[in-house]
Amino acid sequence: MFSERSILPGEAAKIFTGAPIPPGANCVVRMEDTEQVGDKVTILYPVLPDSNIIPRGEEINEGDLLLRQGFLLTPPAIGLLAAVGLDQVTVYQRPHVGLLSTGAELMEVGQPLLPAKIYNSNSYTLGGILREAGCEVSVIPIVSDRIDETVEVLEMLEETDMVIATGGASVGDYDIMRHSLAQFGCEMLFWKLNLKPGTPASVGFKGKKSFFSLSGNPAAAMVTYELLVRPALRKLTGRTTATEEKFEVKMASGFGKTGKQRRFLRAQAVFRNGEIWADPAPAQGSGILRSMIGSHLLVDVPANHGSVEPGEHLMASWIADWEG
Repeated sequence: MFSERSILPGEAAKIFTGAPIPPGANCVVRMEDTEQVGDKVTILYPVLPDSNIIPRGEEINEGDLLLRQGFLLTPPAIGLLAAVGLDQVTVYQRPHVGLLSTGAELMEVGQPLLPAKIYNSNSYTLGGILREAGCEVSVIPIVSDRIDETVEVLEMLEETDMVIATGGASVGDYDIMRHSLAQFGCEMLFWKLNLKPGTPASVGFKGKKSFFSLSGNPAAAMVTYELLVRPALRKLTGRTTATEEKFEVKMASGFGKTGKQRRFLRAQAVFRNGEIWADPAPAQGSGILRSMIGSHLLVDVPANHGSVEPGEHLMASWIADWEG
């Protein structure tokens, strides 16, 4: 309901919420603040000029930049695009990631566990993280510890944008992943990192596609995913920065182990008196997947640091919110 006739002094016009203000009017009075008898309206409370009026351009002015290139399309961002009438925008394609777990010791879930075997959990944890990150995931059933069979699987994943393998990454007789990647034609960038957990990680390239070989230990695989894979995915999806800024945390408890390697502790974030405190998971072994449940932080302990003391300040980064 809208009239183009100007409102004169002593007059009022009924409008719907969000409707344009009629010419001559300079405020809006809520219906519940009025009484109407016939064509007479009584305003029950004083009203100031511009009351209950939202000016044109309050949120967006002509020429404003709505979203920068590389901005993640969150639900509010999509709603903002819709609010200005944009039904299509150019985006980066969802990465298609191949995921495989190697090892003769692995069994798929749903089967009775045999002696000297373990269930394949990495395909489920990493698959879930990748899907949360917006990826399309092709999961390959358990791959044997043979180079020729592993190369065949890599050939099956030719159409993917990235490949992640867990297991077969260390120095044992059956740790053949990096050799399989080299035979497949990858240029290997490195093998082994001076950090824990996840020392035996390796990365290679074939053309523009990256290949990540991560430890088969579940916690180590998740930590090195956060350190190595997630930054690569951020670049692949057009994000403007590959990594998030680190920040200082205060240690709520200590960690007694020492070593020459850089170490990343899984920890819960606790907010106290305007500070972020890091409470490390009780068990930090590379195979302890439970250490990731409830952990919000990776606390960066420098190489040759010595024991971590309660109250000490260290740098940390957020673990992406894959738990929901």
